[in-house]
Amino acid sequence: MQSRKSKFIMLLVLFVFIFFFSNDFGLINVEKTSIITAVAIDYENDEYVVTAQIAVPEATDTNTENQKAQLSGKGATVGEALKDLGDVSGWFPKLSFCNLIILGNSLTDDNVIKAVDYFTKTLRVQDSALIALSEKNAKDLLTLATPLDNISSFALQKIILKNTGFDKDVAQSDVKTFCSDYYSISESSYMPLIKVIPAGESQKSQSSGGGTQNSGGMNPGTSASEQKGDKDNLFDAKTTALFLKGKKVGELDNNLTLIFNMLTSPIKGTVLTVKDMPDKNGEKSNYLLMVMRSIRSVKVKADENDLKVKIKINLYCKITDHTSKNSDYSLSQNIPIPKIVLEKLEKDLTSNIEELIETSKQSGCDFLQLKQKLYRNNYKHYARYKDNYLSVIKPEIKVTVSGQT
Repeated sequence: MQSRKSKFIMLLVLFVFIFFFSNDFGLINVEKTSIITAVAIDYENDEYVVTAQIAVPEATDTNTENQKAQLSGKGATVGEALKDLGDVSGWFPKLSFCNLIILGNSLTDDNVIKAVDYFTKTLRVQDSALIALSEKNAKDLLTLATPLDNISSFALQKIILKNTGFDKDVAQSDVKTFCSDYYSISESSYMPLIKVIPAGESQKSQSSGGGTQNSGGMNPGTSASEQKGDKDNLFDAKTTALFLKGKKVGELDNNLTLIFNMLTSPIKGTVLTVKDMPDKNGEKSNYLLMVMRSIRSVKVKADENDLKVKIKINLYCKITDHTSKNSDYSLSQNIPIPKIVLEKLEKDLTSNIEELIETSKQSGCDFLQLKQKLYRNNYKHYARYKDNYLSVIKPEIKVTVSGQT
């Protein structure tokens, strides 16, 4: 019996090796495979233009950085444009490592789901790939050089994906989330809006004086444009683009984006500023508070007479900075927060939540998925309010901020 089992295993191993060395597994030559890290989609002249950023590993004794390359393809659909990208380059586009999809502003004139839906149907791209909207052309973001990373898509991912400890000031979205929100009852979705901002004049001055740092010429693997100081670009993703039925209908600024995240996810580690608070000497000072714990609740309640959204936020904060020049506080980390500061923060947050609800009403974008909550939890009143729920809904807001006192 043992002999038969050994023979079976040997035959199975031999069978696998035969297929492996004969290339019958359909393996793709590594030298002809392009590892795509990001995809930018624009719409030009009635065609989709797909630009892919490719990571090209070129590690040598003098250069350990990964270089980048951009390839573009055109087609009547996104899938055809990706196929054209491979046809014109001779490289098979490998999308398994694509973690970022950028939509150009030209796509917002029509339903963007026409471009995004391909990535939900194909198995070549993971559903967790981030999705974002460019303020201008999407392909321009991939060609920009930044001081943060040699590959711009990696720099973009760093500012969109923030771990605990960073401010929750970016409303990140992925392919799965965007499409599920689009096909939901609310038909509303969102994604971060990427803007390009200058990194500052200091970068230019350092680049212009590069002769003292690099008298031997350009560093290996560094392009000429980067040597000329073309790295003074940073990205801002704090603005959120709002979509209704796939069309862009509005935006949330950085303050409202933070409030939106406060209502939809934990914001531990986020810092909040309370300005112009009087101290005991009558002078104005600013407080910087860090959120140590956050609890939120957004519920929709309906009856025959009213439709309400009840919003509750409970924050526990501590002081991390204070601009008062005369302070009685000790060097202890447990600094009490004055009651007047807590009340001011509660008032500011309540006002911002009211503005957020009003933005939803004005744009028609139900980014808080209130209609879905009405359908799931108050179905017997759904038919009564489904057509005008945003216009008649009344917010009831309760914000509680506590800390060491």
